[in-house]
Amino acid sequence: MKSVEIKDLTYSYNGVDPILKGVSLSLDKGEYVSIVGHNGSGKSTLAKLILGLLPFSKGTIIVNDLELNKKNLQTIRNKVAIVFQNPDNQFIGATVEDDIAFSLENMNMPREEMISKVKEYASKVGMLDYLTKEPSYLSGGQKQRVAIATALVRNPDILILDESTSMLDPNGKSEILSLVRRMKIENPNLTIISITHDIEEAYNSDKIILMHKGEIVLTCKPIELFKNRELINKYNLKVPFVVELKKKLQELGYNVTDKNTLEELGEMIWQSK
Repeated sequence: MKSVEIKDLTYSYNGVDPILKGVSLSLDKGEYVSIVGHNGSGKSTLAKLILGLLPFSKGTIIVNDLELNKKNLQTIRNKVAIVFQNPDNQFIGATVEDDIAFSLENMNMPREEMISKVKEYASKVGMLDYLTKEPSYLSGGQKQRVAIATALVRNPDILILDESTSMLDPNGKSEILSLVRRMKIENPNLTIISITHDIEEAYNSDKIILMHKGEIVLTCKPIELFKNRELINKYNLKVPFVVELKKKLQELGYNVTDKNTLEELGEMIWQSK
């Protein structure tokens, strides 16, 4: 089953200069897809269009077999959740508990069930002990965890992460990426669309969509892109550290597919500290 299908989508903010130029793509249900590209490539605009946050006049967007239009807009929004770059812009409640519960209150969920759901999803993102805390006192990584819990508690079919780690330090980024991987294991039917300019984040996704100046220039497995030096150089992309390390070790004659070799290398690094 297709989760998202987009055909010939064109969009312009000013009606003259197109941000998206005839974009077409297809995402399967349960896929973890990274849409990558530099600033101005159109990837965040695409995310907003999928959620129906921007009007468009040319092209087609189909989500869960429903065409995105005025009639189906609310039904689609109920099944698509988004986490933005700055979690402060998404906080509504006075406490973490209030914020996670907000969407459930709008669904008129019974209080006992709502309390149970809030605790369940706060636990999933490691924030159960922070339910009574004010969001302003949380770290960047903790705020994003709450934002993700607020999105997931609605039980969406599609989760969009729009540059959701770009404001975090390396530890916070690592926390969120680990959380995303765990979410996919717990719910294999959840479609995740990660919008990012950081190629490192795309390493563990099922598929990469590379955008440049409003167009899709490549759709492939992550490793296929990382091995293509011509494309890497052409679009000025940064190869993930783990891929570069593997390449350097192979050049030095190490068998990086051998477990014993990797253990020996790990021991050498540990002893050199």
